[in-house]
Amino acid sequence: MVFVAAALGVAYGFMLNRTRFGFELKASGESPTAATAGGVDARRMIIVALVLSGAMAGLIGLPELLGRDHAYTLTSPQGYGFTGIAVALLGRNNPLGIAFGALLWSFLDKSALALDNVGVPREIVLIMQGSVVLSVIIAYEIVRRYELAAEQRRVAAELRAATPVPVPGVGQ
Repeated sequence: MVFVAAALGVAYGFMLNRTRFGFELKASGESPTAATAGGVDARRMIIVALVLSGAMAGLIGLPELLGRDHAYTLTSPQGYGFTGIAVALLGRNNPLGIAFGALLWSFLDKSALALDNVGVPREIVLIMQGSVVLSVIIAYEIVRRYELAAEQRRVAAELRAATPVPVPGVGQ
């Protein structure tokens, strides 16, 4: 299933960055009004995005169903949805970033067993995972605010340069 996940990640990245469908999907997500003005059915694209993301999320439990349990029962693993959200935050919704975020998350998950064997409580891994997610969110927010302030300074400088300076005594 690792190879299937890698192939789907590559296909997702290609589809999102190299096709018209991917452009329309991103445009609908960024600004449905602008996408509609550009001729894209934004409501349809939003529904397509929901269906595609639900299908991808459903693949998360596939190894458990095909490899171990061979059935979906009440004892099937839980919490994959929240893990997926955290990994997407770590990867900043970029296919390559999500792959690295998933590797980090799985490393921390699997290290819980080794830590338990040496007497360290398993909950320390949950604390570490939460700290990583919070750190990433805070870093993204700081970068976003810095970029917004830089953009505002750039626009202000362009407006100052474009505004004619009145010369005393001329035009009176």
